[in-house]
Amino acid sequence: MGEQLDFYKLSYLWKGCDHLMGFKEFVDIRRTVLLTWMEIESRDYVLDRKAIGSLGENVGYSSGTNDELAILRKTCVLSEESLWNPSLSSISLLLAEYVEPGYCLLKYISGPVFSEDLYDAISDSGVYFSSYKVIRKFLDLTPTNARSEGPFIVVNGQRITGALPVHGWPRVAKEWIKRHKKRCWPGPETLDKVIRDGCHCVPVGAPESATKHLEWQLCFSVAECTLVHSMDHSFFKLYQVLKILIHERINNMEDCGKIVSSYMIKTLMFWMCENKLPNFICAGNLKGIIGECLTQLEEWIRENFIPHYFIPERNLFERNFRPLERAKVLERLSILKSDVLKELLRCPFFKAVETGVSAEPPKSVDSLNVTSDDMKTRCDFFFFECIGDTYCNGIRWTEAIRILQNFENAFAYDSQSDLQLSTSKQMYFKVANAAGKIAYRVMKNSFSNKRKYELLHLSETFLKIGCSADVTSGKISLASLYFCLEKSEKCLNVTNAVLRDILPSTVYVRGFANVSYNSSRRNHYQELASSEHNSLSQKMKRYCLTDIEIIQSTSLWPAVIDLEIETFPRETRLIKMPALVYLYLLRFLCFEIQGDEILKMEALSELSAIAYDDEHNDGSFLAYDVIGICHERVGNYSQAVEMFGKASKEAKMLDWINENMNPGLLRIGIVLNKRFREMRQRNYL
Repeated sequence: MGEQLDFYKLSYLWKGCDHLMGFKEFVDIRRTVLLTWMEIESRDYVLDRKAIGSLGENVGYSSGTNDELAILRKTCVLSEESLWNPSLSSISLLLAEYVEPGYCLLKYISGPVFSEDLYDAISDSGVYFSSYKVIRKFLDLTPTNARSEGPFIVVNGQRITGALPVHGWPRVAKEWIKRHKKRCWPGPETLDKVIRDGCHCVPVGAPESATKHLEWQLCFSVAECTLVHSMDHSFFKLYQVLKILIHERINNMEDCGKIVSSYMIKTLMFWMCENKLPNFICAGNLKGIIGECLTQLEEWIRENFIPHYFIPERNLFERNFRPLERAKVLERLSILKSDVLKELLRCPFFKAVETGVSAEPPKSVDSLNVTSDDMKTRCDFFFFECIGDTYCNGIRWTEAIRILQNFENAFAYDSQSDLQLSTSKQMYFKVANAAGKIAYRVMKNSFSNKRKYELLHLSETFLKIGCSADVTSGKISLASLYFCLEKSEKCLNVTNAVLRDILPSTVYVRGFANVSYNSSRRNHYQELASSEHNSLSQKMKRYCLTDIEIIQSTSLWPAVIDLEIETFPRETRLIKMPALVYLYLLRFLCFEIQGDEILKMEALSELSAIAYDDEHNDGSFLAYDVIGICHERVGNYSQAVEMFGKASKEAKMLDWINENMNPGLLRIGIVLNKRFREMRQRNYL
């Protein structure tokens, strides 16, 4: 019974990790977002920015600092002198002269010279680029609160290190390429990409070296992110679980110090993936696998040597630890191995699932519902809290506005590149969260409290809309954000970008069953509809005499998006809104703000046409409600009542909506009262 109970609890915990750290699809989107964002930020800039560490790996657990490489362009380090070629003559060239394992001196060869005060001469050997002087120069160019931590410059919780790209894979790491790997990990494609990513030189020397002030360290951080991204999702979760367990149950314990760094944990995971881990990880073998990883770490600490993954001769322990300090860590490792599950549940990170894991198991473990709404709610809170803390604390409102400008530029073209399409995917990550949470936290004007709350709530909603791999959700989220920021022109630019993707309409008369099977007539309709740039509603009015339907008419995806609705008693539910309906609603409201009555009525005409379109209306009571509201705003009360009537009919099919809170029925009452009140006023006058 004890083993079955542990299996039940580990199953709950293991599946709960997806909610806490992100499902595979969500992690993939986060990575796409980050890569695209860094690419946009680096365009036309002297430095090429790369996210590394926890940020670049996109783990759901981090220390709250963001690590970046700022790679200097127009410069190159030759890993070997034989790699020089004429194409490199226009840039600054430095030659790596290897000293300690993983460290080198950078000898000036040719090309433009940086500031002369950054170089040092070593007798007759030549002139070398000084790592110490480069760090001091970086500090002079950054805010006064900046400080150095090894190669990193720390500013407002962000750690940035200047780096130089290395041309050619360094010979001190070539053994890694041909090293026998028992698990055949990484695979050939990943191996090739790692070599293409290459390594970089960062300004820090070996601790005990006499030439420390000149030395540079070989850095494989970009390649390491590639390795982490290549992991199966279960291995990626295990990596995060190890980080959580070691940081929260060893490093944060009294007298243990911080012997085991995040980089050491990552190195441990790489070695285990290459040689020792099984091909499949699940709740059933999780305890044993964690125990094996901790055993390997225990052996390294006893030997006072952790081999670097790419250069095994380099020891990641760069200082001697006190015997008492080492003994405390070894004692903690022994405790962790003795009861892995108990120690995991003591980690604050797993607080969201602790109650469920600790509960009595059901009769059958197989029937365990680990995806319950209660668990999702608790995990969502912790997950989004983590996202907010990790990605938003260092952002200022002015930067959020600048990000919005980048998005506006991305939608300023008639045709969009792959980069611009990818840009729309990342909306929820950097824009919605920044504009919502940062506006709430940073803006100090008391009169805007309501506005800040609305943006905060909106950003959380956008996270739900935008957490999808499709492009449309990201665009619609971005358009919504622009509208709520009272940037109607920008909102219209984004909706135009969506509408450009909609293919010409193909229509047929639903009243005559044989028409849909009459290819010549259907082709005739398609030819007519495709040949003119008329609006959707005009096409429908011109070519159809009765109730119509559009078939295979658009690339718009998804057909519906999730929005929130508050019910009474107060409860928040996700409801389906047809994407095209929501898009035209935004356009209607924007034209209303701009006072353009012609385009406003055109948008309403499009909305009215969609009411007859089963594909894009999707039978949603909310679609009819939205169309009715728009008719009401322009005084078309009879059409508004008709739409609200259809909304009430659709809404009655939902068991959680009763007659007292049926949106359609309530709206009918409002419209009729308003109309009769106006009639009485006219009669009185």
